[in-house]
Parts: sequence; structure tokens; C-alpha cells
Amino acid sequence: MNTLGINEKKTEINRNLQSSVSILQPYMIGSIPIDKLKPKKVRKNTELTLWERLYIPEIVRGMVVTTRHFIFNMIGFVFPPNGKKRSIFTVYYPEEKLTLPDAYRGRPVLVMREDGTERCVACGLCEKICPALCISILGGERENKERYPTYYTLDMSLCVFCGFCEEVCPKEAILMSDEYEGLAEYDRKNMLYPKEKLLVSEKKLQKRIDYVRKIYSKCNY
Repeated sequence: MNTLGINEKKTEINRNLQSSVSILQPYMIGSIPIDKLKPKKVRKNTELTLWERLYIPEIVRGMVVTTRHFIFNMIGFVFPPNGKKRSIFTVYYPEEKLTLPDAYRGRPVLVMREDGTERCVACGLCEKICPALCISILGGERENKERYPTYYTLDMSLCVFCGFCEEVCPKEAILMSDEYEGLAEYDRKNMLYPKEKLLVSEKKLQKRIDYVRKIYSKCNY
């Protein structure tokens, strides 16, 4: 292609670009044309006034909110409605315990059958999907060729209670229980849960199993 042909090609490209720009000119954000929108002015390097540095308005606002809650709770405690103990939201733990919802995700546990064996087949899906990398599994085989975890450790100091392990498990072998007490430790070594400490009987976890089946049955895998 000679120089004249190249120049004609460039002219055609520029003409196409100009036509595309003219099409984009009436661009609108919502019902407001973009040419009518004014940029907001940003205050940069603005020093606070003395009144702003004292934070008096915010302190007064916080005191009003605190006082309102205090009065509301005090009235509800001294003069509770008829038939109710009190109308405040405070729970006197540990004497009182909350009724946890079915969707609550507590400490992950392994489901144990009635014969004392675990449901887990050491497929490794929970270990693979865990975002915190807190699960470690080593699989083995029994005499009947059934796979099982010879080594299963869960590091509770890393667990984020996301529930991915429960969701991905094909055997309903690991569940998020309703346990939330006694999970904090001063020594991280005590937060390493071996398989023996993770096993919980199927009967105790039946409520959670029913909930998981109800939730995940809505999805098509």
C-alpha cells in the first residue's frame, strides 16, 4: 500500500471516530444530561475550627443516645409489661442462654454414626474449599474398602465459621454446630481439634442435618 492509500485509510478512521463521538455526546446519567452535572468541590487541607476541634456537638449527640437507652432500659426493668419479666434486650449470661436460630454457625463438628464410626470419607473437599486453610486430612481405608480419615485436624484459631465445609460435603459428615462456649484459649495449641474431639453423635446433630437438607435441597447440583 502506497503513502496515498495510508493517508486515505487514516482519514476514514478519523471520520468513524468522530461519528462515534457524536453518538456518545447525548450521554445521560439517569434523566440528567452529563453536561448539566457540575463536579463537586472537595475541601482539601482544610483546618478544623475551634468548635469542630472540641467535638462538642458529637459528644452531646452521643450523650443523648446513651441517656435515651438508659432511661428506656431502666423503665422496662422497673415497670415491666404485664405477663413479661422485662422489656429490655439484656441476657443475664450464663444464668440465661439465648435460643439460637437454626441457621447459626457455631463450632464445626464431625458426624458420628451409631456404631462410633465417622461419616467422613476423607474426600478432601472441605480441606480444599476452606478459605482459612484450617482443615488437615489424611485418608485411609478400612478392611471393607471404605475410606475414612485416619487424621483429621481443625485449627479453631484460623476458622472463620463460613460454613463452606458444611456446604461442600457430599456425605453430610461435617456440620456447623450450635456450640459457641469454650472456644477461646490462651494457648493456640489447645485450639487444635483432632478427630476425636470433633466427633459428635448423629442424634445430637439431627436438627442441624434437617436444616441443611432443607436449605440445600433448593439448589440443583
